[in-house]
Amino acid sequence: MDFDLTKLSTANSVILLLVGLGVFLLGFKFLGDSIEKLSASKLRALFNKAAGNRFAGVGIGALATAIVQSSSVTTVMVVGFVNAGVMTLTQAAAVIMGANIGTTITGWLVWLNDFNVMMYAMLLTLVGLIMTMVTKNNKVTTAGTLVASLGLVFVGLEIMSGSMAGFAETEGVQDVLESVTNPILLLLLGAGITAVVQSSSAVTSVLIVMAQNGLLVGGGGNGILFVIMGTNIGTCITAVLSSFGANTNAKRACLYHLLFNVIGSLIFLPIMWAWDGFYEDVLYAWFQKDSTCITFFHTMFNVICTCLYLPFIKYLVKLAEVIIPDRKNKAKRKEGEGFMDKRLLVTPSLALGQLVKQTTYMAGVAMKSLNAAVAGFIAKDDSKYDVIDRDIKKVEELSGEITGYLLEVSAKDISLNDEKLVNNLHRDNTDIVRIADIADNIVGYTKKVIEETLNFSDVVKRDLQMLMKLLNEQYELVVQIVENNDIIKLKQSDEIEEEVDKTKKRLLDEHIQRMARGECNAENNSLFVSLVSNLERVGDHLSLMAHSVEDVA
Repeated sequence: MDFDLTKLSTANSVILLLVGLGVFLLGFKFLGDSIEKLSASKLRALFNKAAGNRFAGVGIGALATAIVQSSSVTTVMVVGFVNAGVMTLTQAAAVIMGANIGTTITGWLVWLNDFNVMMYAMLLTLVGLIMTMVTKNNKVTTAGTLVASLGLVFVGLEIMSGSMAGFAETEGVQDVLESVTNPILLLLLGAGITAVVQSSSAVTSVLIVMAQNGLLVGGGGNGILFVIMGTNIGTCITAVLSSFGANTNAKRACLYHLLFNVIGSLIFLPIMWAWDGFYEDVLYAWFQKDSTCITFFHTMFNVICTCLYLPFIKYLVKLAEVIIPDRKNKAKRKEGEGFMDKRLLVTPSLALGQLVKQTTYMAGVAMKSLNAAVAGFIAKDDSKYDVIDRDIKKVEELSGEITGYLLEVSAKDISLNDEKLVNNLHRDNTDIVRIADIADNIVGYTKKVIEETLNFSDVVKRDLQMLMKLLNEQYELVVQIVENNDIIKLKQSDEIEEEVDKTKKRLLDEHIQRMARGECNAENNSLFVSLVSNLERVGDHLSLMAHSVEDVA
């Protein structure tokens, strides 16, 4: 910058700091969004592996946080997964610990300011902008936004650094920063500021930039370390707010996040308090730079806490269960309920991953109603009509909820592939509703058979059972294809769908032959044709669902 920042007034330095922080946070917001867009499918696959061991959970949490650039966002997502019942509390605990490690990457990015790379790094803003202007390729445009966002991060850092230069030359500023030396007050200061900003990364980044300009909170020594520990506690406020209205286990996941950071701080607090020279004797002796000392301690604190907690993760989870006990007379979670948790919308790609599972669950309900309807037809039994009707209405209800959720996802800034997935899920939704409608049609056929005392031969009944067996096999394949984006199994699905078509033709041909021989009543004709045609249409709808993955493969 070509003007003397050391001559800025205190008020102007504060404004410059806020402007720099705003640009910095905006850059990180766009950076996280761009990375998420480019890695949407990988991010979904990453969280689908969270059911592995605790070490995998820690790695997943760290990597996911590095992608979305916020431990708070990762924790909110975890609360949503636990609330949806697709992640256990123990799995969530491991991911949360990893998230605390992943969030330290921001500090290391700020630390690069020590190497005078800012002028070159800020050029990334222009480079990224040019990339977005010279192409219409969606991925290249997103990559350009990513590069420009990274440049904005460095622009924000440079502006903040300039404001700190002004503060450093202002009489009394250093005295104010050094006036608070009590470790507990410094811990609370870090927690309070972070709770307001709702980003430990932002607060830690400001502290690092301050150190790079000779400004240290807490009067030097271990003082700044107590503030860093406090930021880890303050960042929990976002997850706490997200847990309102969640189920018991989701609240426990949020509590675990709080316990992780509070207990870690309580472990380090007396050690740092008693070892007054830790900062100078260890950190500064190693690194010789305040900014490096702060950045390293932030990472070390979270890594050591994770290593300490991992062997005792079950006991800490148990503690969370004791503090937040199960509610009396709690309603039992229904199968398939909760995949569309609104908390997951903070990361649209993961929300879509859960929505895929909700869609296949809905397809399962439709197939259940179809199987019951066909079984009732074969047995000339309409006693299960109420159960079938409830399932059909459940499909209609889920269809409305999925449509609404898809609209909310569409309103987000999502990648082209995710837009295609949204469109596919809309179409899948329609196909599933059609299957439920067919089940309703067959219930009507059963009533007609009973009312008119129509009879079908055992051969016909066996043929219908065989046709349903094929459709159920096709449904199982479709679930695997849609949930895992497994296009390799499309060939199997197509073979079954072709077999369904052949079976329909054979059944109708044999039915005509039986009528010609007088073995089948003419009044059964239209009903049988309608029934078999309806079942063949189920195969078509399932096939359309399977082939929808080709657009996003």
